[in-house]
Amino acid sequence: MRKRSKVKRDKYLSIMFVPHSTNEIKTFKISSWRSKLYIFTAIVLALVIGFTSYLGNIIHTNNKLKIALDEANSKNEEQARLLAENAEQIAALLEKERQYAENISEFSEKYKQMTENYLDSNMESLTASRGSNSRSFIDDASELREILEKLRKINNSDDSIANKLSESEKKLQSYIETFPTLWPADGPISSSFGYRTDPIYSSERKHEGIDIAASYGADIRASATGKVIFSGTNGNYGKCIIINHNNGITTLYGHASSLLVKEGQTVKKGDVIAKVGSTGKSTGPHLHFEVRINGTPDDPLKYLDKK
Repeated sequence: MRKRSKVKRDKYLSIMFVPHSTNEIKTFKISSWRSKLYIFTAIVLALVIGFTSYLGNIIHTNNKLKIALDEANSKNEEQARLLAENAEQIAALLEKERQYAENISEFSEKYKQMTENYLDSNMESLTASRGSNSRSFIDDASELREILEKLRKINNSDDSIANKLSESEKKLQSYIETFPTLWPADGPISSSFGYRTDPIYSSERKHEGIDIAASYGADIRASATGKVIFSGTNGNYGKCIIINHNNGITTLYGHASSLLVKEGQTVKKGDVIAKVGSTGKSTGPHLHFEVRINGTPDDPLKYLDKK
C-alpha cells in the first residue's frame, strides 16, 4: 500500500494592489509568521507612539498647570502680604483712634476737675499769695483747653464732650473775665514795676505799676470785669479810675485826660473807661497801670496776657 506523501504548504497573507491607471494587479504575498510579526510590530509602534504622544501631552499640560499654579501662588502671596500690611495699618489706625479717645476722656476729666476744684476753692477767697498762681492756672487751663480742641478735631468727636465741659468752662470764663489779663492800652512799656530813678524827683523810688507809652487821647480799657470804686482826681495819679474785681483784686488807671465811667458803675473786660492823658505827676502822655492784691501793689506783668 502506497503511503500518500505529505506536502507541506506554507500559509501566506496576500496583499493585492489594483491601480486605476492600468489593469495590472499586483499581489504581494507575506508568509503567515511575518504577517503576525508585522502586525505585532505595527501595534507596538502604534501603542508606543500613542503613549509617547499622550505622555508628552500630559507633561506639557502639567508644565502649563505648574506655571499657572506658580503664578497663582505668587499672586496669593502678594495679596496675602498686602492684606497683612492693610491689616497692620487698620490695626494701627484703630489703636491710634482708641488712644485719642482715651486722651480726650483723660484730658476732659482733668480739665473739668482742675477747673472746678480750683474755682470752687478760690472764686470767693483769693488771697495775696494766690495772685500770680492764678495767672499760672489760667495759662495751664488755656493750654489744656487747646489740647482738647486739637484732639477733638483729629478724632472727629461729637459735641458730647463739649456739653459735658460746658459748666466748667462757664465757671472758668467767668473767673477769667474778673482777672486782669487784658492790656489796658496799646503801646510799649516805658517804665516797669519796681525800684527806679524817679523822673521828677531824680531819686530812687518804688514804681508800683507799669507805664504804657500810649498816645494822648488813646483808649484806656478795663483789664477785667468789675465795679468802679473810684473815678476822679487822685493826687499824683491825676485823673484816675480804680476797679474792684472781687477776690481781693483791684486795678488802677492813672494820668487820664478824661474819665468815661462813674463810681458804682459795673464795667466789663475791654470796656473803654477813660482816655490817655498826662494829668497828675507826669512828664508826658501815658497810662500808669497798677494791679493790687488785697491793697498791695504787684507786678502787672504777672497777670497780663503775653504779647
